[in-house]
Amino acid sequence: MKIKRIKRIVSIKNQHSIFLYAVIVGVLSGIVSMIFSWLLHVLEHFYNSFHTHRADEYFTFPEKINYIFRHPTSSLVVLLLPAFGGLMAGLIVYLYSRDSKGTGTDEMIDAFHNKEGKIDTRIPVFKSLATLFTLPTGGSGGKEGPISFIGAGVGVWVANLAKAGARARRTLMLAGTAAGLGAVFKTPLGGALTAAEMVYKEDIESDALIPCFISSVTAYLVYTMYAGTDPFLNVSGLTKFHFNEMGFYLALGVLCFSFGFLFIKGFNNAKVFIGKIRIPVYVKPAIGGLLTGAIALVLFEVSGTGSLFLEKTIQGHMPDFFGGALWFELLLSLLIVAFVKIVATTLTIGSGGSAGIFGPSLFIGAMLGAAVGIAAQHFIGPQVSVASFMVVGMGAFYSGVANAPIAGIVMIVEMTGSYVLLPPLILVSIFTFILSKQISFYKNQVENRFKSPAHSWEMKNDIIDLILIKNHFPEYRLLAVLKRNTTVVEALNLAGDIHASDFVVVNDKLKYQGMLSLRSVDYETTRKEGNEKIPVSRFMDKSVPYVTPNDQLSKALDVIMRFDVDKVAVVEGEIMVGYIRSKDIFDAYTQQLKQKKDNS
Repeated sequence: MKIKRIKRIVSIKNQHSIFLYAVIVGVLSGIVSMIFSWLLHVLEHFYNSFHTHRADEYFTFPEKINYIFRHPTSSLVVLLLPAFGGLMAGLIVYLYSRDSKGTGTDEMIDAFHNKEGKIDTRIPVFKSLATLFTLPTGGSGGKEGPISFIGAGVGVWVANLAKAGARARRTLMLAGTAAGLGAVFKTPLGGALTAAEMVYKEDIESDALIPCFISSVTAYLVYTMYAGTDPFLNVSGLTKFHFNEMGFYLALGVLCFSFGFLFIKGFNNAKVFIGKIRIPVYVKPAIGGLLTGAIALVLFEVSGTGSLFLEKTIQGHMPDFFGGALWFELLLSLLIVAFVKIVATTLTIGSGGSAGIFGPSLFIGAMLGAAVGIAAQHFIGPQVSVASFMVVGMGAFYSGVANAPIAGIVMIVEMTGSYVLLPPLILVSIFTFILSKQISFYKNQVENRFKSPAHSWEMKNDIIDLILIKNHFPEYRLLAVLKRNTTVVEALNLAGDIHASDFVVVNDKLKYQGMLSLRSVDYETTRKEGNEKIPVSRFMDKSVPYVTPNDQLSKALDVIMRFDVDKVAVVEGEIMVGYIRSKDIFDAYTQQLKQKKDNS
């Protein structure tokens, strides 16, 4: 009786139960964030003690080259340390958790939309370890991606203990994400809004908003017992917006969009290119680290999180790589730093290192803002605050690359502890967001809640039941189709090329055999037996049914939801003619809904 009573008490029965668990998630995430930040600080200090070059020592390019030869030991450490960190991170990912590479944020978004909020709760542990080798050793990135994924893992772990359903698990996962962000950046409001906004391009997850607020504030209170309540960025010299600066702020928006497009395009292309290189996957982060170290030899300012360099720059200590101290030389120096930071971050994360892009986004946006601010100061007068342009650049750049303008605005306001720049921050962030509508760093974002499988329960059955598959799909997709004798290693290579995790499996006569989810592959077994020999039929699920062109679209959705796959095979006669993705279903539903509205 007591056990049943305890289960009844701890079970999630209503919204009030979710609020209680949001507090628990906040407390645990705050403690984990505190430990993670402390370890990161200690390791950064430890590794930095091995070399003498500091990020606030601004040399001209000739002086930088001379420094390399005058300090060979320190320069060798700068070159090789990121490679060591990359190798260790690569080994952790390869041996223990393949999902721990990259930013972590996109994986969290994918879990929210397509996996009912299910993530392996061991991943945050290995994600933390990989990050603690990537960032302190000089890898370029931020800590927010890993910490948000760690918080998401805490939320899912709590949800699993409470035997939560898919909807509650998704909510607590976002609450954990909000808690991690709200704690480490001391942004309780911004952390909650970021978690709720980042899963969509043009929407916000309103169902999770209050639990996100609760967990984020709770984690913030826990974290500030360790880190204090001072703002994350100490910025002085901020001035109010003046109308004669309008043109320069709009130019900053265009510049943020241009560099954001370059960042996303370059990162995606580099990731595909690196993925095709036929070397062990755990070596790739080491090569990325070595190249990052080579860049740091000349531009040490871009290594690691770049927080020290950012702090010095925002206080007015501008880099001058050309030695003339002229305004256009300072401007060009800042643009060079922004561009090279993009390259270094692409090499670090694109090769498989573990880090986030929020930190680099702040860094790049600040450098672009400083460049425009210096130009404005030259043409308007010394009363222009370069620091103000830097702060606005931070929010605008992140708003563009993440499709999250509200989060970008609120995060920057809280991180600086000042509302004085709210008008230009809103103006430039929204402007950059509009320009960047077609790009996003997060591939798994969907347009809005109507196109997310997470909200399939909101669909009107009478509408989706009206749609016959054959009437809506004149042809079907065939990219993610494998023969049953295809090897696991071939499937993994194809998955990297087409960004798929679930595959339709057929025989030589194109008869449907089942579905393969790479999440179900036992990699330990394949390593022992040799994954170049093991066929995918070993791991396919024969129980997943198919649909026919004469079936209603609701049947395809039911298969996807019941069997936790992202696509369903379409069979005509006895031949598999293609498949339908979950996204295709929601696109069809949205189109039918629009037609019904137009006709009414």
